[in-house]
Amino acid sequence: MLAGIDALIALERYGTVSEAAVRLRLTQSAVSKRLKALNDALGFELVEPDGRRIRLTSQAVTFLERARPLVAELRGLRTPLQSASMSSFSLALADSIASSWGPRVVRQALESLHGVAVDLHAHRSVLVIEFVRLGRYHIGLCTDPLAAKDLIHHRLIDEPVVLMHAAGRPKPTDQLPLLSIESTSAAWKAIEPLIRQHHRQLLQRHLIPVESFSAAMQMVEAGFGDGLIPLGLILEKGLRRRSYSELPGIRRPVSLLTRKTINQLASFGRLREQLIKATAAYFAKARPA
Repeated sequence: MLAGIDALIALERYGTVSEAAVRLRLTQSAVSKRLKALNDALGFELVEPDGRRIRLTSQAVTFLERARPLVAELRGLRTPLQSASMSSFSLALADSIASSWGPRVVRQALESLHGVAVDLHAHRSVLVIEFVRLGRYHIGLCTDPLAAKDLIHHRLIDEPVVLMHAAGRPKPTDQLPLLSIESTSAAWKAIEPLIRQHHRQLLQRHLIPVESFSAAMQMVEAGFGDGLIPLGLILEKGLRRRSYSELPGIRRPVSLLTRKTINQLASFGRLREQLIKATAAYFAKARPA
């Protein structure tokens, strides 16, 4: 049933079986089978037509409201009650962090810990949040979703966002488009008000939103525009300092997310502290010339 509930949550969020399948990294057939199995188990219809899309029935919406906290608790039964015995955590990284400084920082943190292991996973931020909420992963690391009040937030860093110059030019080109993450992302929602406050002229340029910072960075390198890119991606790419401009006041908040049961574990507290230290050390030392 848990697999069916995951499929139903994805369907609620994305509106089509095909999109839900992409987000869950399953085939459409697999998602449909999970939804049918859940439908049969519950004994009532879960979806109904909504134009070209489908939507959850009122009964399905009510069911999910009741099921979400229970799903997390059921998955949480695998977590030992004694904090001393909890030694292995699953940690989901947002894609942009997984493709830049995240793995390096996690490795550095683990080298300072004894008896603690971490399994790494990577997803878009929205799935990181949902999967932590549902108990699929113990911990998430992503742009802080301030609206996720049901999770515990621990700020890791306010990561600078810089203006990467098209094709490695020594300065930005105002006549070119500006590339960045899509407007529905947590990162854009965090930085857009800051850009509007401190660098309003950037928003007057033709903005091209893309699904990932990594994709935006590749397009900038090819000369299709300047780009708003988190500093960690710049550092891991090894770009020279002259190939980007700092944007004072523009930072994305990056936090560890977890549930209350995990947050209470002493071993999680030790891991959290080492991650904070390793992140600070990384950004202090990694600035290129």
